[in-house]
Amino acid sequence: MPDDLTRRAFLTSVAMTGATLELLARSPTAHSGKDAPIAVETQNFLVSVDAVNCRWSVQVKGTSMQLNDVYFLPQHDYSGWKVTSSINKSDDNGLGSFVTVALHGAKPGSLDFDYQVSISKAGNDILVSLGRSNHTGKPVEVRDMDYFVSLDARLGGSSARWINLGTHSRNRDYYDDLWPVSPLIAPRMYEVNSVIQDQDTGNSLLMGHVTTSKGASRFEVESGWEGTTPDRMHVRGYCSYKITMPPGNTFAGEKLLIHFNTDALRGMEHQADLIAVAHDIRIKARRPINLDDPDLVANNYSRFHQWMSGGTTANAEKFFFEHGLQDFYWGLGGPAPSASLGVYGSGGSVHGRSRPLNYPAECFLPIPTPKYGGERVIDFSNPLTVKLERERAFAWAANHSHETARAEMDFADWWDKWPGQHDPFMTALETYRAGCLPWREAIDEKAPRRVVRSNMEPVDHSYGTVDICRISEDADRGYEEGVSALGQTKSSCLFTESVLGSANRFFYNGRVFWNDGDGFHIFKYNAPDGKKFTYGQAKVAANFHALAGSTLFLSEAFDVPYPEDRIELLKRISPPTMDAAYPVDLFVRRPAQIWNMPIERPFGKWSVLAIFNYTRKPTGQLLSNSIIEMMTAEDGGTFSVHLDAAKDLRLDPEKEYVVYEFWKKTLVGTFKGTFTAPPLGAYDCDVYSVAEKQNRPMLISTSRHVRQMAFDIRELGYDPRRQILQGVSRAVAGDPYQLRMYVPDGFSARKAELSEGLTAAMKTEANLLTVDFTSKTGKDVEWKIYF
Repeated sequence: MPDDLTRRAFLTSVAMTGATLELLARSPTAHSGKDAPIAVETQNFLVSVDAVNCRWSVQVKGTSMQLNDVYFLPQHDYSGWKVTSSINKSDDNGLGSFVTVALHGAKPGSLDFDYQVSISKAGNDILVSLGRSNHTGKPVEVRDMDYFVSLDARLGGSSARWINLGTHSRNRDYYDDLWPVSPLIAPRMYEVNSVIQDQDTGNSLLMGHVTTSKGASRFEVESGWEGTTPDRMHVRGYCSYKITMPPGNTFAGEKLLIHFNTDALRGMEHQADLIAVAHDIRIKARRPINLDDPDLVANNYSRFHQWMSGGTTANAEKFFFEHGLQDFYWGLGGPAPSASLGVYGSGGSVHGRSRPLNYPAECFLPIPTPKYGGERVIDFSNPLTVKLERERAFAWAANHSHETARAEMDFADWWDKWPGQHDPFMTALETYRAGCLPWREAIDEKAPRRVVRSNMEPVDHSYGTVDICRISEDADRGYEEGVSALGQTKSSCLFTESVLGSANRFFYNGRVFWNDGDGFHIFKYNAPDGKKFTYGQAKVAANFHALAGSTLFLSEAFDVPYPEDRIELLKRISPPTMDAAYPVDLFVRRPAQIWNMPIERPFGKWSVLAIFNYTRKPTGQLLSNSIIEMMTAEDGGTFSVHLDAAKDLRLDPEKEYVVYEFWKKTLVGTFKGTFTAPPLGAYDCDVYSVAEKQNRPMLISTSRHVRQMAFDIRELGYDPRRQILQGVSRAVAGDPYQLRMYVPDGFSARKAELSEGLTAAMKTEANLLTVDFTSKTGKDVEWKIYF
């Protein structure tokens, strides 16, 4: 019998009644003598592990958050298993400091198991792993394998107020409508994580993976009503293998995460941090967006993106030159040619778009794909295939080793196990990584200024192999259509896809890879309907890409004169920096309309807050008996919001903050505790700088970049004795530049001094001081403002 928990078995198991669980809890073998449960107490957890019956429970101290009677054996059947246990109270590793309870189980005719529950000593993490060994003397089929199942998971309060959201593996699959848990009578499944948050308290449970080495994870949640009270849910975490395990073989299993918290967004960011540690990624160190290397940034992160533009590289080059956009870090994709990873078949590194390879027949599976003319499927479980792919990758990387360029992967997001592969013990995830790793190694060793970028890839298979990851479907065929997908449904290849794909994958950005929301438009492109982007659509799309991700891939025709307002957009959004934003209202609206980017530099901290009104078309959405704050056709399309300083913006509620809006060039004022944003019309966005108010003059914004000071300010400081605010700014020759300063009552500006022999125009209006100048050379400008 396959050593897995089948779908039917799982549905049968969740039908167990509370009375049945109580009977198991009173089992004499579970609580007698030396077989008494193992008790673990840490700073935040109380955990009980019943080694004999292979189950455990956890309570978060001082809260109602808990998982009860967690099991992992098929059908929760512990009969016939001989189990030994051990406890390690000093399990310290890169993922944290844990108390780890290990169970080893053996049963005639079954795979041995090595199960570990690691409880964080000071944090909110529980890591679960499940390894298997085959001592049966015969091959064993392993398909789905449970790591944890609980029929009684609780956050406190009512599950009618618990909102479920999750992340899929395929980049074209987004989060569903924000459903409360109580009506989920069928399991809702996600592959990367499943996150449940209580609307009232913020109590949250995240189930997700930390490693993706062999088993592809899955996470399920459904309603778990007992009696008449919706106070619990059923949860399940498991991995898909689809392998034939030969006798004598062992695998360690993945590390799956159970994370309790009171801030679900921070919990998702924390999961990404753990993924980065587990896969030794260090994206900011290994593939930095180095602003002192303009060619690298321009060609890898902010460049012309020809797909769907209808334009040419020659047109783009001419356009960039005529408008000086190369000085704003816009590039053409690198001087070296791009390469394609494994461009063949849905069993290789790419699904479709094949180029003929002269690999031997044994490098392919004996089955064609159902798409793209029945292409052959590459077999990366064959060492010969990997060897040939490595040779191809290193030859490409060595050809232009000091230049910028990219290796691209495309259309592998249907990746799964195919019959007939060379090594049936390798999972689909393993064969995928086997095809990617040669390219990772080649670029790291031979071409450090190049990047690996994925298009249609299984996102979670790409950890550690990809630098830039597409986190949405193609998004460059238009803005919206019909009843806008931005508020209601998914559509195909529209700006919609960028918005939805970027939202619940935000936590990857700057941690696991640089998020890419695909190409975007500002005016004319190869539109199926022949329409151009309006200024409002262009403003929203440009600002969204500038703030929600870390790539700017511009898909434009550049074969007609462009309005000046579109050129101004391009000047103010490029290039990206290494800062990352989060969607404030991810659990409130679909799609999220509010993005906050905390920024920290040696000279200070501030936030860039972006509020979007994507469309006039959505209607109100009913969610758990409360109306989500979405615009309706009757309200004129305006959108307004009240943001809590601590909960939404991660600021100190006891401090006062200064707010400046970038596009309207307006000092909005100050707030403490709650920020009420001015009403925003349809097809528009506001981008605010939010900085802690000081009792002296302070820089609050600059005109160069929508990230306001994050790109252009190199140095900044205040001399209280001489009352001088001074700094160093990156400049662009001929581009008017403005410093915006908040000046408290009692101060007044006396003069400005600039390097390069420049002169400045100063203007004071209420508490706002502006200082304007234009660099002639583009060299850094040193400036001093005397008060």
